[in-house]
Amino acid sequence: MTKIILLDIDGVLVTPGGYRAALHATLNHFAALMGTPHFDFHEEQITDLEKRGIFSEWDMVPLLLATTWNDILSTWNETHLPFDVNLAAIEIGKRMNGYISHEVNVPEFEILPNIYPTESALQQKCFPFIPENLRQSLLHDSRNVHFSATTRLFQHFSLGSKTFGETYNLSPEVETESLLHSHDVSNLNPSILNKLIQPNIYLSSITARPSLPPKDVNTSHIGYAPEAEKALELVGLPTIPLIGYGRLEYIAKLQNLEPSTLLKPSPVHALAGTLAAYTNDEWGALQAAVHWQQTGKLNNVFSQLPNSFELIVVEDTMGGIRSVQNAGEIFQKVGFDVNVNTIGLTLGSKAKASAFEKAEIKFFDTWEEIITNIEI
Repeated sequence: MTKIILLDIDGVLVTPGGYRAALHATLNHFAALMGTPHFDFHEEQITDLEKRGIFSEWDMVPLLLATTWNDILSTWNETHLPFDVNLAAIEIGKRMNGYISHEVNVPEFEILPNIYPTESALQQKCFPFIPENLRQSLLHDSRNVHFSATTRLFQHFSLGSKTFGETYNLSPEVETESLLHSHDVSNLNPSILNKLIQPNIYLSSITARPSLPPKDVNTSHIGYAPEAEKALELVGLPTIPLIGYGRLEYIAKLQNLEPSTLLKPSPVHALAGTLAAYTNDEWGALQAAVHWQQTGKLNNVFSQLPNSFELIVVEDTMGGIRSVQNAGEIFQKVGFDVNVNTIGLTLGSKAKASAFEKAEIKFFDTWEEIITNIEI
């Protein structure tokens, strides 16, 4: 039977040391502005955010910074602070009055449909001790490097100062190497690659990583960071179709949509990834998937798929798994004979294992175990 395999990048194809390093570097930059050595957020705290559906460091950084600041400001009687995030960090540092950082946790809040977690926290009035204007600066529009100081700085550390300047046509604010280049590690060895690259297997990657626009569209790349492409090069799969954040952002702008409405767990992400894997036409797949979102119908482009196939997803969080489960149901309703096979990869994380177990998703610690136990 034809197999279509959708692969997440971070936590699946690569161990994303670069993003974690960039997260800590960004938080520690603000700690330095405040005159403190560093913020000590350990990995299980960060993984716990992923369990709650907060997958992107673009959300994690402002939420973690807001959590710390809210804790500090809860001891103050007045909170007149600059709305500029960098200036606010300096001012908070001047008036910390011997504050000692202890373990703080991001407050519970509902992630609202079709908006990002930072915006959800903002709308639900989390972090009440942070002045409203500063809260807006910290949490609003977290995907916009021109507005969000935390995301802009994070992109410096992820891409490196030189690539940051080239990508966004902005002057770098700090000098740094690319932590993605120095810290990311491939999870695929030659044996696993050989198992995946077979005539009856069609691969694509569905990821929230920033990426360029669709490869078959001629457009400017300014503002689009090729982070997903670099990861696929690292693991030895540079030519497989990719439905990354940049691809979704590109079509969202053309259709006047919010990219978050297309991103996993939305079935649009998996529908596009499935079609692109089989046809190798990213742009056509994206247009067809968005057509389904707007009409509730699969158009004739999907008729290129075989009538019977196995749809496999390998993910480290539930977002992509839900996207594929929903896409599978859509295919089945219109007559496709689709067997959906959802696979969790934990890389030893107890928090991820717990999330998969709770959702009754079969999971494995390593790629070797996946290849051994799943017929690929």
